[in-house]
Amino acid sequence: MLSNVTSPKLQALVIEPTQLYQGIFSHVLMGHNFNVEIVSCAREALENLKAKTYDLIFLAMHLPDSDGPMLCAKLRALPPTMNIPIIMLNSDDTKMVSQKALVSGATEVFHKSELKELTTYLDHFVTQINKEQFVYGRILYIEDQVSLAMETQNLLEDTGYSVKHYTNANDALCELLNSHYDLILTDLMLEGNKTGYTLIREVKNLSGRYSDIPILAISGISDIQRKIELLNSGASDYIQKPVLDEELLARVHNLVHMRHLLDQVEHQRTEMRELAMHDQLTKLYNRHFLMDMGPKKIQEAQRHNVPISFFMIDLDHFKQINDKHGHAMGDNVLKNVAITLKELSRGEDLCARFGGEEFVMMLSHCDHESAQNKAELIRVAIAATKIENLSITASIGVITMDATENADFDQLFSAADKAVYIAKDKGRNRIQIGELI
Repeated sequence: MLSNVTSPKLQALVIEPTQLYQGIFSHVLMGHNFNVEIVSCAREALENLKAKTYDLIFLAMHLPDSDGPMLCAKLRALPPTMNIPIIMLNSDDTKMVSQKALVSGATEVFHKSELKELTTYLDHFVTQINKEQFVYGRILYIEDQVSLAMETQNLLEDTGYSVKHYTNANDALCELLNSHYDLILTDLMLEGNKTGYTLIREVKNLSGRYSDIPILAISGISDIQRKIELLNSGASDYIQKPVLDEELLARVHNLVHMRHLLDQVEHQRTEMRELAMHDQLTKLYNRHFLMDMGPKKIQEAQRHNVPISFFMIDLDHFKQINDKHGHAMGDNVLKNVAITLKELSRGEDLCARFGGEEFVMMLSHCDHESAQNKAELIRVAIAATKIENLSITASIGVITMDATENADFDQLFSAADKAVYIAKDKGRNRIQIGELI
């Protein structure tokens, strides 16, 4: 154990429900120059991670409000914790449980009784942090020369990487499809009926995230044309035998770092798409998404000869709520109404905030009778919403286009909008069936 470390203290978060293991892991971490914070459940962990960053996370396999792999997967989806080492602590040493943890994104899995192994891991971790060389990454390594593979695996693990080794392409592909890796490191001549060339081609033919995994190929081939063919087949980089340790580490570092950057970019793209599609207050689809997707839903209904219904939902006297109780209360009302609408929506329904206190719902496969019943259900649910004794009601304009009718988005919108005004003129807190002109 390191005892004379003078560098700044590292930050660790322990997510463990039992006081016994809280104390044990806290003691081990503090002996390795960590400041330790302890939480007992997933909710507390996520709250801590909103306000603070950590160098290392200890995560129990079982939590009172979640299981460890589920929380680990959530953390891997968040930019602040995407690349932080997460150590899963397990009291069950079955292979299936450990595999579940690794698939979710855990860096390492230790049995809670393996304090010696855990201490060894922390020794390496702190050493690499102090050298400013630590890089987290999971590597799938394919090499049929076992002695060489052991040397390379030890080199990479001593640097801080997590490495899984196979001698043939078939086993490696099965592993790839069942776990998360940041890099594939493969020789070209392998055990079995598939070469490294075949492995590279098959990986690049996979769908989604798998095809984007960087591949570092290793071989004794020195012919320039063969190297070019290798890169054209999908390899990200190439290193020639005999391999220098320093060169291997440099190339691995660059590819893993590139992978992490691409993951962050993709996460940011996803967030930007979500922001572009959703209203930030209510989390429903926004007006722009409605105007884009609404016509497409109508065209789809016409193409399949199914009815589609359009609801315009307008909250009654909403301006008075803002004027008397403030905009914060008005926002709270909008958010609660949005939750009600979402709960009463089917997966295929389009539910959007059009603007202000107006909401729109589009329901495919919804005929006249079903639309009237659903609108009444929504009206009653909104009226039952209680926020500090406020009276919250809505007027709902309903228009249905059956399979024999032919109208566009603007016509449905206009008809539903006119129906809302009629409902308000008749006293509000009611539904009004409109007609297509």
